[in-house]
Amino acid sequence: MKILIIEDEQSSADRLRRMLEGEPMEQREQSDACISSAESRQRKTEGQHEIVGVCASNVEVKAFFADGTHSDVDLILSDIQLGDGLSFESLRTVSSAIPVIFTTAYDHYAVQAFRFNSIDYLLKPVDSEELHAALEKVKPTTVNGQRSMVNGISTTDTIAQLLESVKSQAIRYRERFLIPHRADEFLIIPVSDVSHITIRDGVVRLCTLEGKHHTLNMTLEEVESQLDPQRFMRVNRQFIISAAAVQKLSTYFLGKMRIHMAAAPDEEIIVSKDKVATVKRWLDS
Repeated sequence: MKILIIEDEQSSADRLRRMLEGEPMEQREQSDACISSAESRQRKTEGQHEIVGVCASNVEVKAFFADGTHSDVDLILSDIQLGDGLSFESLRTVSSAIPVIFTTAYDHYAVQAFRFNSIDYLLKPVDSEELHAALEKVKPTTVNGQRSMVNGISTTDTIAQLLESVKSQAIRYRERFLIPHRADEFLIIPVSDVSHITIRDGVVRLCTLEGKHHTLNMTLEEVESQLDPQRFMRVNRQFIISAAAVQKLSTYFLGKMRIHMAAAPDEEIIVSKDKVATVKRWLDS
């Protein structure tokens, strides 16, 4: 399968390339008798893909397809937020017959729209098993010389329509939390007073700018889906943070980054190496 990668973070692009091309068999440390069925399926697809290009911007994507010599691309793996805008800008100009799988670190409302419209996506950092499971869905077929949409993976013409639909709809994000307090009271906490939201031992807790903690009867995924992604970001599996509440950033081991929150200076909020550039770009916007 010929695959184009659209990704502006070099480490993420390299990670995708490694997972798609696979490792030499002598580097495998596990015995074949010990591998899971999921890993077995993954190994069958490794090495069967050709990376035809890696584009880091919308400008590069348009240039890649400009001369018409790359019409044989079977699949596009695309990040959503690029340095020069959303990847939709360039994907709208690509042949509508090419299926797209998105890789994304945030833009949760967009992700929900993609899911509703049968556009596949993978959350960063991309998991190898999930990547290969998604690839199994993509089986290019040709009808009368033309490739068609495959197994629910939407193509670029659908993406163009979705973009226009999303632009035309006003999205309303949560403005406040109503939290039970004592036996007969409720607290109202505006989202502007929220520092961060975290999950520990299965319990989701909201921390205010004053450092007070409140339990939420919601999952972290539910909270994330209701907050404005311009103001809040899920920076790892445990934390959603408010951009306005970030005090500073500091380097961490192995290329990772630590986020320091003014309301909780001792809290260790660690961002993976693959997500550092995305978080910095979000905070700098």
